Amino acid sequence: MSRYKENFGRFTIRNAEGADAPKLFYYMEHVDRETTFLAREPGEFAESYTLEQEEKLLAGWAQGDEKLFLIAETEDGEIAATCGCFYSGGRRRARHLAEIAVSVRQDFWRQGLGKRLMTIQLNWCKEHEIEKLKLTVDTRNTRALGLYLSLGFEVEGTLRHEGRLADGAYCDMYAMAKFF
Repeated sequence: MSRYKENFGRFTIRNAEGADAPKLFYYMEHVDRETTFLAREPGEFAESYTLEQEEKLLAGWAQGDEKLFLIAETEDGEIAATCGCFYSGGRRRARHLAEIAVSVRQDFWRQGLGKRLMTIQLNWCKEHEIEKLKLTVDTRNTRALGLYLSLGFEVEGTLRHEGRLADGAYCDMYAMAKFF
């Protein structure tokens, strides 16, 4: 089981727990309205999970060793950013792979949270002998793309029309990976 806690400026970065579910619901509703770069439309997170399901999921992740789901919390206890990293220890052909996703609330952009969360996850991957860390990013999301490139990720390819927005427009995604 991976336990993590650190103070980072005005923020505490730590493992998410079951009790964080209500705050996470609020956070996801907030960030999904701020940008089209995330994987969901506004309201879709709450439509996919009940509060009880999310509590169980977070509690299970906190007890396991194949997932590290971090939250960055303000001094007031608000979630400012999240970063999840997941691998499958069960499938031998995929034990060397992990996937990562990060989001930061817009009012906390440009404070180094995304980079700090990603750096913690990169170290976690090394500890777990992950050889390849992968993610997808909207090709228009130049800020995130710049972050990933600065951390050593490479574009492996373009996934055309990978996302379809509420207005019917399509977006392309880059498949990116970092090799350890």
